[in-house]
Amino acid sequence: MISEQQKREVAEMYQGEVYGEAFYCALLHLFHTPVQKHLIGSLLQLETETKARLRQVVFEHGGDIVESDASRNDARAFIRRVEHMSWTEATTYMVAASVEFQDRYREIIESVPKALKPVINSMIQHEDLIIAAMKLASEGEDEKAIELVSGQLMLPLPDPPAHAAPLPTR
Repeated sequence: MISEQQKREVAEMYQGEVYGEAFYCALLHLFHTPVQKHLIGSLLQLETETKARLRQVVFEHGGDIVESDASRNDARAFIRRVEHMSWTEATTYMVAASVEFQDRYREIIESVPKALKPVINSMIQHEDLIIAAMKLASEGEDEKAIELVSGQLMLPLPDPPAHAAPLPTR
């Protein structure tokens, strides 16, 4: 049995994945090369898969699995901070944002029962992966970032066609 506070904390992580999905979905509109789209799409897939795994844990412990509009709106607000940045600037900025999530999950792990520690540890590792991928992308290593993320996906995205041109902007 977990406390009401612990239920809220696990649900907070779930909402973090709702945020992540909304963020990467919105980010797809900002960057247009096939490699950028592939990396962003892979990160979107990672958020989706992680949210699905967390949903079971949240539900099992009586937490709220309603996907909050507030989480999506917060993600859209964050997008406004990066929408005028270059790819390198945006990926560098996203490292700092992921560290904030990681730090919060490290706080949460201190108070959860032993049975939930593997779940919280997986969330910290999830943020480690995003941070590592964003660092690689910020250093111009987009292909390595894609490999890193794709290696963790149950359903990785296929490689874009070699002849794919950037998608038109609005």
